Amino acid sequence: MKSGNSNPPENGGWRRAMRSFTREFLIPIILALFFIQFVIQAFKIPSASMEDSLLIGDFLLGLKFVYGSPIPFTHDRLPALEKPKPGDVFIFHYPGDPDYPEGKPERYRFLANLFLFGNVYWDETPAPGENHLVWYAPKDFIKRCIAQSGQTLTVSGEKVFVDGKEFLLPPKGKYLDDRGYDSIRDDLRVHIPAPGEVLDFDTLSLTEAAWIRSLAIQEHPDSKVELKLDLWRDSVLDDDYVLPYLNGLASDANHQAAIYYLGLPFTQLTSGNVEYWHMEDVPFRHIQDVARTGYIRMADIAPSQYGANGGRRVEDNEYYMGNYLELINQNIRAQGDSLHAHYRLRASLVIDGKTTTQYTVLKPCYFMMGDNRDNSSDSRYWGFLSRNNVKARAFIIYFSFQNDDSSFSFSNPLSWFTIPAKIRWTRLGKLID
Repeated sequence: MKSGNSNPPENGGWRRAMRSFTREFLIPIILALFFIQFVIQAFKIPSASMEDSLLIGDFLLGLKFVYGSPIPFTHDRLPALEKPKPGDVFIFHYPGDPDYPEGKPERYRFLANLFLFGNVYWDETPAPGENHLVWYAPKDFIKRCIAQSGQTLTVSGEKVFVDGKEFLLPPKGKYLDDRGYDSIRDDLRVHIPAPGEVLDFDTLSLTEAAWIRSLAIQEHPDSKVELKLDLWRDSVLDDDYVLPYLNGLASDANHQAAIYYLGLPFTQLTSGNVEYWHMEDVPFRHIQDVARTGYIRMADIAPSQYGANGGRRVEDNEYYMGNYLELINQNIRAQGDSLHAHYRLRASLVIDGKTTTQYTVLKPCYFMMGDNRDNSSDSRYWGFLSRNNVKARAFIIYFSFQNDDSSFSFSNPLSWFTIPAKIRWTRLGKLID
């Protein structure tokens, strides 16, 4: 009698191994990715913008499903349990970072979502020596919602009013007023537009126009959105006009560094204890091209080139387009006085090549501020947050680690003994309100 075939036991062993692999490895990963995508988001506080409500080194969880979890590979959401509202602390996709690398959906094709590790794109036209595959991870911010669509917000020093009623500083928030020169931060009145509201660019300041451009980018993530500026000289369109000079105080190091970073020619002069700079023969079209690029990032400039403010810099070291355009506008108008000509800058929006002087708001939007009102990159600088960019409601602190002196380092085993002393034990499990 022939012995039995040995294949069944081998196949049975292989099936048992696959079942074990699926049960102990594959299913936990799938469940974890499901929770990351639809239920929670982990976030680490990287800056002081929410002090003392949230501290640098706090690790927290945000609830995605409360505001409606995003549906993968789309810009849609699942039904929300509640709407975002003033007073809530949001985790959101920072409006200054576009969904696509360099803000160019026409160049980069989305390939895959790596969840916690960002997205992968295919570069259709890489530069020589660069790869087609590009990894890109837009950054998230966390701030408190102060006002929403349809409301009017007024900031006057340390006081904030929404529809005439004071919005009190959170109990652990702070305002020290140690940067009193910043009128953009502490002297502001703005209406938060509602869905369906039509905004006319001829009635907006250049800062407001830049804010609406940012809002349009959030509401049209797959489109190319630009802010177009036209120079009118004595009521005649004259974009080819060469500006004879453009003056500014070099003591405002942010302005000086912005000009340096953009590559515009300028000369620095000294008069007594005050330094001035002026641009030399800058064609207006050059300035217009600068405006189209959007946010002017300062992080790549050496600190010595913009350190005149004593090292205190707005979170993430960014200089905002709206502020920069207002500076340009002020100087152009001053030129008109000295050259006996009338200058005017007019803004319009270009979406996928179509120019318009009006924009219709599509989604609810919000005005966000940090609880640390002295040091927060928020809506006072970059404008409105669209509902599209809201990702999660901050929920609970699950870990908190204080390493302000940087004495702890994974590369230094001796510093590992300091871990228990650096954990903020009283903050663990703290709900965020």
